[in-house]
Amino acid sequence: MRVIRIIVGYAMSLTVFVFAIPAAVIVFGQAAHHALHLPSRHFGAANLAAAILLGAWGITWMVWSWWYLLTRGRGHPTEAFGVEITPVTRELVTGGPYARTRNPMVFGYFFVMLGIAALHGSAGMLMVIASLAVMGWVNIVFFEEPHLAGRFEEAYREYRRRVPRFLPLGRRRQR
Repeated sequence: MRVIRIIVGYAMSLTVFVFAIPAAVIVFGQAAHHALHLPSRHFGAANLAAAILLGAWGITWMVWSWWYLLTRGRGHPTEAFGVEITPVTRELVTGGPYARTRNPMVFGYFFVMLGIAALHGSAGMLMVIASLAVMGWVNIVFFEEPHLAGRFEEAYREYRRRVPRFLPLGRRRQR
């Protein structure tokens, strides 16, 4: 049963994060672009290059963080708005990408989304991505962080003091 739950959880995650959200960004972003009469940029080599660079950077962070959760945390990263979709990590992961940002998967996904917007040259898509970023922030601040603080107690509180929430701009100073 556990294996089926993991497979279903990953299938759901892939469906949402690889297909549904990017499709929504494209559809709603183009609709916003046209509704606001924003100037159009035509597809070109610069769009493709930016999309590849942004997407590769984001995918690198996502895969790196997923691997750390799976191998160091002995669990899976699939949880949203407080609902566990697959069995979550059993140990607090603070190394690798998690030593640089507490949310490396979100950081990476943001760059993938920016790559999609760059490919299309759409300011409307950037507005949709910004709204998704706000929803992600709400999930992390009001669901994920309190849940982790409850599960890992003082270890998580110390981790929060040392590592920034989103941007891997260096470690925080010890207090």
